[in-house]
Amino acid sequence: MNKTLLALALTCLVCLPLSAEQDTLAYFYEPKLEHKQQLLADRIVTHARNAEFNYALTLSQTLLEQAEPLRESQINTFGQILVNHGIIQSAAEDYDLGLSAIERGLSLMEQGNNPFSTVLISAVMAKALTEFSLEMTTEAQDSFRRAQHIMHRNEGVYAADQIAIVDWLTKLNLKQGNLAAADREQRFGLRVAEQVYGPDSTELLPILNHLGGYFASRGSNAPSVAQTEFRLQRDLLFKYSVDMYYRSVRIIEQNFGENDLRLVQPLRGLASARMLQFTNRKEAEAALERSLEIVQSNPDSDTTDRAQALVDLGDLYIITSDQRASETYLRAWDLLQESPETQAVAVALFGAPVRLFPRSNPVFYLSRYPDAAEKGEPLFVSLEYSVTSDGKVSQVKILERNVPNEHVKSLRLRIRGARYRPRIIDAEIIATEGLMLYQPFQVLAKETSSPAPEPVADLEEPIEEPIEGPTDVPTEQ
Repeated sequence: MNKTLLALALTCLVCLPLSAEQDTLAYFYEPKLEHKQQLLADRIVTHARNAEFNYALTLSQTLLEQAEPLRESQINTFGQILVNHGIIQSAAEDYDLGLSAIERGLSLMEQGNNPFSTVLISAVMAKALTEFSLEMTTEAQDSFRRAQHIMHRNEGVYAADQIAIVDWLTKLNLKQGNLAAADREQRFGLRVAEQVYGPDSTELLPILNHLGGYFASRGSNAPSVAQTEFRLQRDLLFKYSVDMYYRSVRIIEQNFGENDLRLVQPLRGLASARMLQFTNRKEAEAALERSLEIVQSNPDSDTTDRAQALVDLGDLYIITSDQRASETYLRAWDLLQESPETQAVAVALFGAPVRLFPRSNPVFYLSRYPDAAEKGEPLFVSLEYSVTSDGKVSQVKILERNVPNEHVKSLRLRIRGARYRPRIIDAEIIATEGLMLYQPFQVLAKETSSPAPEPVADLEEPIEEPIEGPTDVPTEQ
């Protein structure tokens, strides 16, 4: 596979979120048909890729009926047409019918081909993606592995085409809680790309930045407990993250110079990783200061770039309780007042408090059901609080809860220790009252013996900066 095609394959790894339905469409066959049927097949593909699935399925059914004589004389061609029909059904979210058609088409193709023929790969991949959508994780993993094995037999262990498979295997492992296996898949994907491009190629930059975010996300969600093994695992994940970003910086400097705008992304990622790790915040500050200098001195940067670099630095100042935060935010606000378009960016950045640290947890854990709660009853704490003009939390008030006092106390402490980017209205940094938070709790399974991991961040949300969108909603302004 040439490098252009590999770049397309790598989009699965670095341009997330991934959609099994959309990806299935990438595995259409192009069977050799007579002219009239070929025109029909082309129309089917066009409708399917425009998400016009009803039209595509109607035409595909017509093609299947016309091609029925091929079932005996050209079994491989008819199998491809049947697989294509199943792909459309899967893309239309009719997974059961889609899987059935794909499996029948694949079975026909297997009769006319060697078990390791590369012509089977598209059908096996379509099958795997449909199984993934049906939550058939074991079957999907087996199918992905089969496609990967065929590639290895024909192209070697570092076959470029397997990049998409590697990322889907990562998602499957994350879904099943096999975190170490997911990490191995990501590192293997990097080795594949290194074999194709070379270890110092600029083609690796999007992959390195993605992996920096991936491992920072994994590290931030690893249990932050005192046990040595968990602490070492967490530190190792952050080491992987930092190494990816430094490697990206080095490649950019060697190929484009030390003032190139491409440096901004890995520098921001490096700062994020260090902040999430709670270590070496001076290194985080130095990375963001360098990013700001690059943006401000580069004639190719625009107002939004310069403002975002200031906001990044202001966010770090808020987290570290540095008094320079307000001045930095107001500089960004002023820059963004030059046009209606940049003013809209200012509203997006400063229109509501943005939680910066710590990252919000989708769920907290209890060791058992509280005595006061019914089995199966949702466990939660509902509270109200304010964010001051310097990004701190005040006036935390518990509105409703059904979990024990010690967990309420822990949540209150966590909220009080949070830091927010404050609102700005008419060039004035203001406090926000009446923020509401509904915090769910979950009871751990009895067989769990090790410390409970915090929820694993999905690959669909790679971390590039230590901020999240506003998850707490003000009831009044």
